[in-house]
Amino acid sequence: MAQRQLVIPGPVVKKSNALARASWSVKSVYEPRLVALVASRVRVDDQDFQDYEIPLSELLGGAVDGRTRQLVADVVEGLLGRVLTLPRPNGWAKCNVFSWCEYDSKAGCIRARFDPGLKEHYLNLQSHFTQYSLMEFLMLPSTYSQRLFEVLKSWNSLPEAVINLADLFEMLDVPASLQRYPDFRRYVLEKAHKDITARTGLRYQWEPIKQGRAVAAIRFTFGARSAQASDKKNQAQRSKDNALLKKAVACFKSGSCSPRSNKQCDICKRLVHPT
Repeated sequence: MAQRQLVIPGPVVKKSNALARASWSVKSVYEPRLVALVASRVRVDDQDFQDYEIPLSELLGGAVDGRTRQLVADVVEGLLGRVLTLPRPNGWAKCNVFSWCEYDSKAGCIRARFDPGLKEHYLNLQSHFTQYSLMEFLMLPSTYSQRLFEVLKSWNSLPEAVINLADLFEMLDVPASLQRYPDFRRYVLEKAHKDITARTGLRYQWEPIKQGRAVAAIRFTFGARSAQASDKKNQAQRSKDNALLKKAVACFKSGSCSPRSNKQCDICKRLVHPT
C-alpha cells in the first residue's frame, strides 16, 4: 500500500488550515522561508508572540556575502508591507505578516514578530491545522512549489481535495499570463509536482476536472488513492500501446506496408524508425 508521506525529523511549522490556504503575493523564495523559519520558533506553550531570532545562514542557506544587507532589506520590507487575505464564512480578513523586524549585522540574524492578527492561526492550535517539516519546506526551489506544498499539506489528511481553478490561482498568486490551463499545467502544476515529490515526503497525483470543454477545477489525490490514480493512468496507456502494437502486427502481416520504403501507414510511422 502506498504511504501518504515520509516523516522527516527536525523542526516543524504549524499553522491553521485557513492560513495555509490564504492568498498572498511574494517576490522571492526568501519571503516564505523567513515566515516558515519564524513559525518554527513558535512554542506549543506560547500564549503570545515573542521576538523570534533567525540566523541569516538558515534563511540564505549559508550564502552570506556582500549582497546580504540589500537582500535582507528587500525581504523584510516586502513582508512588512505584505497583506494576507484570509477566508471567512461571510467574507475575508486581511492582516500583515509581521508587525516588527530587526536586522542585526553584528549577530548575523533577523529578529521578527508576527502580527497580532495572526494569533489564532499560530497559537494554541488544537484542530484544523497544517503541520510540516521545516527542512522540507526550505528545500523547495520556487514560490509555486512552496505555496502548493502548504496548500496540499492542509488537505492531505483526506483521501483527496478538489480545488476550484480560480481559487487555486488566487492561493498560488498566479499572474494572468499563466492562467491559460496549458501554461498553468506546464509552468506551475507540473514543475511544482516535480519539485515537491523530489524534495519532500508528500506524495500526490492531480488531474483536471472539466466543465464542458474548459477546466474548472483540479483534483488532488493523496496516499493510496494517489497510487491508484497513477496505476489507472499507466494501465490506460499500456492498453492503448498494446492496441496500437496489434494494429501494427496486423498491418505487417497483410504485406501492404513496408517500414523501409515510402509505403508506411500512419501506425508504422509512429512505431518504426527506418535506418
